[in-house]
Amino acid sequence: MILSTAGYAFAICLAIVNSGLPEHQVRRACKLMPKIVEISSQEQVNPLLVVSIIQVESSWNPKAVSNKGACGLMQVVPKWNPKKDGTKYTCDELKNPELNIRVGAKALKRWSKRSGGDTPTAICAYNAGNICFKRIRTTYLHKVEKVFYTLVAMMPMNR
Repeated sequence: MILSTAGYAFAICLAIVNSGLPEHQVRRACKLMPKIVEISSQEQVNPLLVVSIIQVESSWNPKAVSNKGACGLMQVVPKWNPKKDGTKYTCDELKNPELNIRVGAKALKRWSKRSGGDTPTAICAYNAGNICFKRIRTTYLHKVEKVFYTLVAMMPMNR
């Protein structure tokens, strides 16, 4: 089955609705879904993986800031994800959902290429960096995989 961007966004939104997330998270997720699918397609990353990372990293809170300085939905760390001109994003800039998703998806793509397409290593590296090329940090990986496989199971075409 081939779906349009809007159709795929709607299908992912339905999966999120059926996954048991709190209503406020579902509303935020579904509002952003067309943009997530669009950016994921542009960056050639799986939108379900982006959605899973957002759920684990920020629970759909675009203003989330970690104690390590990671910002926004995908908890992007400004110093590791510079702008094209080499300057750093501010945390306030990264609280913009569309920009955060774009920068986070680019980072995920970069880690995926660096890992030779090994998704578990790319997921781990997205969270913890280069250490994952020596050993996988499983706790974060399992959290993302749990959300990912729940969404896959809830997708309308899999029910």
